[in-house]
Amino acid sequence: MSHEQHLSLELIARLASRFGPTSRVAKELPGWLEYLTEVDCPERPSTRPGAVWWEKVRDLARKIVPSAGGGEGETVQRNAILLGDHFGLSPIETSMLTFVAFYKIFDGFEHVVDGALETKEVTIPLLLSWFCRAPEPEIRAALRDSGRLAGSGLVKRERGARYNRMPFDLSRRLIIALLSEVENIAELIALMFPRAVSPIAEWQDFEGLGRDADLIHDLLSRSLANNTPGVNILLYGPPGTGKTEFAKVLARKIGVVLRAVGETDDEGGEPSRHERLAELIMASRMLGQTSDTILLFDEMEDLLGARGAVLSRDMPSKVYFNRMLEANPIPVIWTTNSVDDCDPAFLRRMSFSILMRPPSGRVRSRIWQRLDARHAAGIPQAALPALAERHDQAPALVSDAMRVAQLCKGGSAVVSQVLDAAARLAQGGADNPPHHHADVPWQQNLARADADLGRIEERLAAPDAPRRISFCLEGPAGTGKSAWARHLARVMGMPVIEKRASDLLSKWVGESEQNIARAFSEARADGAMLILDEADSLLADRRGAERSWEISQVNEMLTWMESHPLPFVCTTNFAENLDPATQRRFTFRIRFDFLSANQLSLAWAAHFPCPPPTGLSALDRLALGDFANVARRMRALGDTDPQEFLRELTREATAKLGAARPIGFGR
Repeated sequence: MSHEQHLSLELIARLASRFGPTSRVAKELPGWLEYLTEVDCPERPSTRPGAVWWEKVRDLARKIVPSAGGGEGETVQRNAILLGDHFGLSPIETSMLTFVAFYKIFDGFEHVVDGALETKEVTIPLLLSWFCRAPEPEIRAALRDSGRLAGSGLVKRERGARYNRMPFDLSRRLIIALLSEVENIAELIALMFPRAVSPIAEWQDFEGLGRDADLIHDLLSRSLANNTPGVNILLYGPPGTGKTEFAKVLARKIGVVLRAVGETDDEGGEPSRHERLAELIMASRMLGQTSDTILLFDEMEDLLGARGAVLSRDMPSKVYFNRMLEANPIPVIWTTNSVDDCDPAFLRRMSFSILMRPPSGRVRSRIWQRLDARHAAGIPQAALPALAERHDQAPALVSDAMRVAQLCKGGSAVVSQVLDAAARLAQGGADNPPHHHADVPWQQNLARADADLGRIEERLAAPDAPRRISFCLEGPAGTGKSAWARHLARVMGMPVIEKRASDLLSKWVGESEQNIARAFSEARADGAMLILDEADSLLADRRGAERSWEISQVNEMLTWMESHPLPFVCTTNFAENLDPATQRRFTFRIRFDFLSANQLSLAWAAHFPCPPPTGLSALDRLALGDFANVARRMRALGDTDPQEFLRELTREATAKLGAARPIGFGR
């Protein structure tokens, strides 16, 4: 006879000894015996049952009980003791946990308990008193919400349960663990809350986070060492930006275990909010005594949303969630795609937060190379940098695109096609706003500036570089001002928000100022570099203003420039038209000029597939943009004659010289 059957029969024997022949228990008890065993009970008299009949039933119940041992019941009881010791439960509380586990796991035990409760002659405290061999007052004390059993999160109490129904429940995850053969509590915990999958990314892939990543590393390390409660880290940003992957990399960097909670229900499907909360609470309390574990809770808004779980009648109160965040005994990393759906009261209780963005610059190129090596997508190594430059999607989307390319044997063309489709989908079916597309990658030797651009890039690429900096890039059109600004943003690992004067200026009084404020606010919220083209229209010299709004518009620009905490760039072809007050607002003023004679051949080689003809060095006032424009024109015409290339470049240079044209009718 199995252990669980033994305990069920023992409970029947206790009930038989406690109640008399005329009780409702006596009426049902023979049926319980026959349900659990193959014995035939003495037939109940049709008239009033007497003591003789009842004594025969009692004697039968007592004789069956002793022959017991083995089975899953012993495993459940042994694992319940492991959990009780881990949570510091008393022997009574551990026995109560075992009782609920037996009820949830074994049909025979459940049958007897439900039958006894339905007679309305038996209560849960009474049954627990018998099972735990403890007085009822001690049982009732252990059942309090303030007790250690309730505080452990192992047993869930169902509010409003009928008095003749079991008011306790266990998660399916815990039930599976209780039935498992384990040697110690560590194995039991590993079954319930397995380690997160090892990360694919590397710490260097998140160098764009700079000091924020270092601060989180230090905060978590110290909180674990000191057992500091209430430490919550929030990672937020668009899907696929590596929030979960960064959590994995961070845990590996610290040297601790990351365990994800609330991802699936006990059947491997989508968990309810109740299940996610219960698992979080149990994991926090079960692992809170350790100093080598961090919890990961994805999709935070599902549980702590302003319009979601906390407003549901069947969920705990907002105060409860506040206290949970303030007192959780183990650090928790929360992730969400958007903080807009999260209650501000919960956001305030985050110890630190990081806005996650798609990687940029050399980081993105390195990730692309590693993903290509993993997926074997068939992309030529030489093409990877250009693809990484063109597509700025998150690594998860790039990985998906490479997987499709590998399956379809399509190489870089399929990767681009898939990523373009993903970008279109993200815009609700509309095409993405056009990105600036350079005909050739940025090359410093093709820029003619009066400052050491390489030195600036090297300094600002450092994680500890200042971010409150500004640039005024002046010079003729096409000399690479905006292109260098975008290149600098990639080097710094920052996204770009680019605005033209026409995007901000409005015919309505006051609206231009609002647009200017909105542009700076958007850049600050997104952690982006703001590039303002045609800045002379926004910062025109106020001494020549004829209307009040012209002055207020410049004032608005100057105010934001003074207080903006992130890099921003103004470009202009007419620096002489800028208001004098802009002089002290720019950290750097850099002039970009036409290509030198030595740079002309380099620009030719970058745009044309043939050696330059004689006469190229004689041209003057050519910019890199002129070469790109002529190259596009020749490709459109299908012309490959180098002399024709040179003639078109000569036309570009002549147009800039402003050659005089005859006035009147010409022949």
